[in-house]
Amino acid sequence: MTHQQMEHETGLIILDAAATAPTHANNVIAADTAPILQPAVIKALRSLRDSNPSLQRKLNHGLDDSSSSSSDDESLGYWNRYQEMVMLSPDDNEFIGINLGGLMVRLVNCVPFFQDVEDEKLTSLTTINFGGTDVGMDNLLEGVKLLSKDTKSSVSELYLGGCGIGCRRGSQHLKEVLKLLSNDLKTLDLRYNDLEGKDLVDLEPALSYASNLKILHLEGNYSKCEGAAAIGKVLSATKSNLKELYLGDNQIGSVGAKSLAAGLRNNTTLDKLYLEGNSIGDEGAIALRDVLLDQSFRQCKVLEHLYVDNNGLGKEAATTLGRAVNSETMIEGSLLE
Repeated sequence: MTHQQMEHETGLIILDAAATAPTHANNVIAADTAPILQPAVIKALRSLRDSNPSLQRKLNHGLDDSSSSSSDDESLGYWNRYQEMVMLSPDDNEFIGINLGGLMVRLVNCVPFFQDVEDEKLTSLTTINFGGTDVGMDNLLEGVKLLSKDTKSSVSELYLGGCGIGCRRGSQHLKEVLKLLSNDLKTLDLRYNDLEGKDLVDLEPALSYASNLKILHLEGNYSKCEGAAAIGKVLSATKSNLKELYLGDNQIGSVGAKSLAAGLRNNTTLDKLYLEGNSIGDEGAIALRDVLLDQSFRQCKVLEHLYVDNNGLGKEAATTLGRAVNSETMIEGSLLE
C-alpha cells in the first residue's frame, strides 16, 4: 500500500467531503431507528461481507457471539454501526448506495455482490463507494459486466480514491468499467491512485465519451504533462459536459497548464478548475489567462472558479490571471505564494 493510499484511507475519505460518497443529508436514515432491510438487499450485503474477510471482521468486531443471531444483519443498525455504509432513500427505504470509503477494509471480491444486485433487480443503486479498499479493477469489471442495462444506467456516482489503480496497472480494466457506466455516470473519484500520464492516456477515450460526467477528481496522482494533455483532450471533446475538475498535486508544470488551456479554449461547461500545487509558474498562468481573455472576448467564458495556490506565480502573472477569471473566489492575495 502506498503512502498516498494510507493517507487517503486514514483521513481524506472521511474528512474531505468531496473524497467520499455524498452524505445525502436528505437521504440519511439514522442507524438507531434500525429498520429491517428488504430480503433482496440483505442477500446482496451478505454476499459482499462473506466474500471479503476484512469487511466481515470489521462488521462483526465487538459483537457478542453468544448473543448474536442470524437476524442481526437484517437490521440497518448492524451495517451502519461505523458509518452510513448502506444508503437508503428517505421516502421508501430503497437501496440507493454502498459506501465503504473510510471503513479501512480491503475488498478482494465484489463479484458476488454485483451478481445479487442483478439477480434481485436492485435497479435503484446510484452510488458505489469503494474508496480506499484496494479493490482490483479486474474484479470490479467482472462485477459490473454482470449488471443489466437498467441497473448500470442507475449508477451515477463511482468513488475509487486510494485504490492503487496505477501501481497495480488497472487503468485498462478501469477504462472498460467506465465504458459500461459512461451513459449516466455523473461523479467519478480517482484521487490518490498513483495514476501516471500513460494511465490517463488510456482513460481519455472513456472520459471523453462520458457525456453526463459532471465532476472528476484526480488529485494527488502523477499526471505530469502527458496526463494533462489527455485531460485537455477530454475538455475539448464535443461530448464533454464536465463542470468541476480537480487536478491538484499532479506535477503538470507549465507544459501541462498549456495543454489544459488549449483544451479549455472551446469548452463551454467547466465552471471550477482546481490546480493547486502543480508548479505551473508564470508561463502556465499566462497561457490560462490568454485563453480566458479570448473566451471573454468571444462571450463564451464559463469558468468562474480557478484555484492555483502553491504554483510559483509571480505577482503580475497572478494578478492578471485573477482579473481574467473575474471570480469572487479568486482575489489577488489567494494567488500569491
